[in-house]
Amino acid sequence: MKKQDEMANLHDRAQRLIDQERVEGLVPEELRWLQDHLAGCEACAARAASTESALRALKSVSIALPPGLGVSTKLRVREEAVRLKQRRARNLALIVGCAVSWIAGVASAPLVWRLFEWVGTTLALPRIVWELGFLCWWFVPAAAAGLVILWVRTRAEREDLNEPLGTGPRSGRW
Repeated sequence: MKKQDEMANLHDRAQRLIDQERVEGLVPEELRWLQDHLAGCEACAARAASTESALRALKSVSIALPPGLGVSTKLRVREEAVRLKQRRARNLALIVGCAVSWIAGVASAPLVWRLFEWVGTTLALPRIVWELGFLCWWFVPAAAAGLVILWVRTRAEREDLNEPLGTGPRSGRW
């Protein structure tokens, strides 16, 4: 029974390598092993030959494409490239804006802390009140930036969905 299992494993390996050779190629050691196996095994050699003839038959089939398919595909790819460039420029501007905002926030934090402290002591506010005000000063810009990011993203998605009718692959025209 072990001998039969070993033979089945060899044939399975050969069949896997036959397929892999056609798709990915084989390293030299595996290619040598496969060639040696095919030289001594008629069943695997027949499978390799049938695989080769099937691939030749598939390569000989020609498919007629609609006349304007190439032009419309090229146009659609260019439109998508322009859209991606615009999106990348928007994102870069947004990132730079956020970075400048955070740098300014960190740089001005000591001054704002003193301002909140002065207002709190001048108005005789409890310490917790003006400290919470300072904390809000930190979180409000972050929340505003998050809202701007969401707004820009949904706007871009809406622009993508609202293409002019009759263009692109959804139009049904070639």
